[in-house]
Amino acid sequence: MTKSFPDGFRWGVSTSSYQIEGGAKDDGRGASIWDTYCATPGRVANGDDGSVACDHYHRWAEDLDLIKGLGATHYRFSIMWPRVMPEGTGKVNETGIDFYSRLIDGMLERGLDPWLCLYHWDLPQALQDRGGWTNRDIVDWFGDYTELLVTRLGDRVKSWVTFNEPNVVAWVGHEEGRHAPGITDPRAAMRVAHHLNLCHARATRVIKNHYPDVPVGFVLPMHKGYTLPHRREQDAHLIDLFEAKWNGVFLDPVYYGRYPELIIDRIEPHIQDGDLEAIKTKVDFQGLNQYFPSYIQAAEGAAWPFKHAQPPNYFRRTEMGWAIDGDCFYQTMKILQDDYGNPPVFITENGGAFTDIPKANGQIDDQDRIAYYTEYLEALLRAKSEGADIRGYMPWSLLDNFEWAYGYEKRFGLVHVDYTTQKRTPKASYDFMRKVISQNALP
Repeated sequence: MTKSFPDGFRWGVSTSSYQIEGGAKDDGRGASIWDTYCATPGRVANGDDGSVACDHYHRWAEDLDLIKGLGATHYRFSIMWPRVMPEGTGKVNETGIDFYSRLIDGMLERGLDPWLCLYHWDLPQALQDRGGWTNRDIVDWFGDYTELLVTRLGDRVKSWVTFNEPNVVAWVGHEEGRHAPGITDPRAAMRVAHHLNLCHARATRVIKNHYPDVPVGFVLPMHKGYTLPHRREQDAHLIDLFEAKWNGVFLDPVYYGRYPELIIDRIEPHIQDGDLEAIKTKVDFQGLNQYFPSYIQAAEGAAWPFKHAQPPNYFRRTEMGWAIDGDCFYQTMKILQDDYGNPPVFITENGGAFTDIPKANGQIDDQDRIAYYTEYLEALLRAKSEGADIRGYMPWSLLDNFEWAYGYEKRFGLVHVDYTTQKRTPKASYDFMRKVISQNALP
């Protein structure tokens, strides 16, 4: 199998606003649901929060230089909604808009294509107080927010991402309660899922109204379901239901104008006339996040008849406890190829958390992470060789950062961040990725 990527393959990196920006009290930024979640005892490891994070709000130029030094050509970043609209609607915070305007100009000056993500989980707390994603009015709120960004920044944005991981917003944030806003209501989570799909469609139309030729897509962390070897026969029937919930609820309405039959009874109460026609939109590209395989087994007395299970012991694991399985990555790309018309796909997140211990000279030789990237990039090349339309790859992440409920315990970055001094130190994986990008091939 070839080790080379095709001509024109696009390389970038991804970050998110709450995870790196900090500046929580600066220049009129409003509160987000993650500020509230972090302030709730027991929610986040060590009581950590994103109030400072990587201080990207003040160090953005240095971080853009790191992206340029990597040789990347595009940068997926997100807007913090409460930084530009502190109450979620109404008054605009001009200082917040100016920050993102300078950030985008800085990307263009360095030859980076701005990939603007509208929503990476930091909903204004003021909107959560009005029901947040459970309130159907959010379709209008999100539309107005999109209109603001398109009119003020859209002349320089090369690609738009409406949502990062809407399934995590719905299921982890509103059913499991492990992410902000920390709700545990399966019925509400299903309503949230439908509202997210409506918001994607509304935002797509707002963007296309202004810039019909600029690509718009959304990012989904897809999972291929697996059963445990000793429960293969008992649990096999659960795989389709798991994949319908995790993948199909967000893919099927956009691509086909319908929800999966296996879950239609759960979501039908939230559908109004015309909704499915509105949600079905042209997909310019599909963002794919993928890290690990999902093993499931039967569960009783729960909202769904399955639960997550620990993968077999023969897998190597990251510091997150996630199994390392490049074949699963390959399988998810094949799902998009075989079941969803083979859309243009950009890998918008992929990477691993490992124990990064600086040497005496401060350098970090993260060979585990390099091995991870090698395995997953080989899987990408395999899918590509079989016709999957994979256009680009963005590792997660540029920087070590605030990893949600894990706080600062887990490090995914190509660049090490000392959270006390904010010193950035490129790791061995940064040099590895720079060589891959410069050669457009695996070593």
